[in-house]
Amino acid sequence: MMKKQILLLVFCAGWIWFPVVAGTEITPVADGQAITETNKIDLEGKFETGGFRSGGDAVTAEIQGNVIVAMFHKDVGNLLVTLTNDAGDTVYAVTVNTSEQLQAFVPLSGLPSGIYTITFSNNSGSMYGDFEI
Repeated sequence: MMKKQILLLVFCAGWIWFPVVAGTEITPVADGQAITETNKIDLEGKFETGGFRSGGDAVTAEIQGNVIVAMFHKDVGNLLVTLTNDAGDTVYAVTVNTSEQLQAFVPLSGLPSGIYTITFSNNSGSMYGDFEI
């Protein structure tokens, strides 16, 4: 009986001294390569959200590989998410319900190199930012 208690004690001590560490890479992606770098898109503008959680940005966005990951930190209702190229043409548009989704993925594959603007908008305001691919 004593051997089982010692073995259990040693096993539990291993968890304390050798914890499992999860990697920070995001995998998989369409081409099978790991994403190790992200590029934050600086967004300007704001939404009139009111309430107790009125501080901080309602939306943040970053480029991860060939997608933009948009994170919704506040419920601002339905948002129209658009991508426009430097000529002002809309190349992508989708409506996202931030009451139900905490993030959205905007595909960039197939778009030619250039400067683009991503915009998140509704009746409460808008946030937008430029990025290059």
